[in-house]
Amino acid sequence: MWVEKRVLAMGLTVNSRFTMLGIALCASFLSGCIFVGEYDDHYYEPPLQSPIYGVCYEDIDCLGGLYCEELALPVDHYTDFVNAICTVDCYDDLDCPFSEFNGLPGACVDHAFLGGPITSRVCVERCEFDGDCDVAAGFGCEFIAGDRLCVPIR
Repeated sequence: MWVEKRVLAMGLTVNSRFTMLGIALCASFLSGCIFVGEYDDHYYEPPLQSPIYGVCYEDIDCLGGLYCEELALPVDHYTDFVNAICTVDCYDDLDCPFSEFNGLPGACVDHAFLGGPITSRVCVERCEFDGDCDVAAGFGCEFIAGDRLCVPIR
């Protein structure tokens, strides 16, 4: 089998078979093609986690030590609107951290006022007016259980 040899600058010799292979490889690298495959986004980029009183969908959405708790206003307040926040269990107000959003201390509220089981108490964000709450996420400031609290509204 005969292979054509070429002499390049500075006396280099190259077989034509390897030249064509090199051109093909170089063209494929320069073409801009990328490999698109299945991968888990969370493996490469960890999900953002919500701080205390932040909106969540499940426990993994919350920072360590917090859990995602659904709050549902009873029927006599607006409608049965449900939303969830990252929170902790509490015994009294001293167990509740300050809000990173509005700087006010949290309130320890019996979950029965928020549509949950009677025996549990959770920390909820206090407020003075709607702007102290995450309005874009569906929260507003309402007078519930003797306190002004950020709760789900329409």
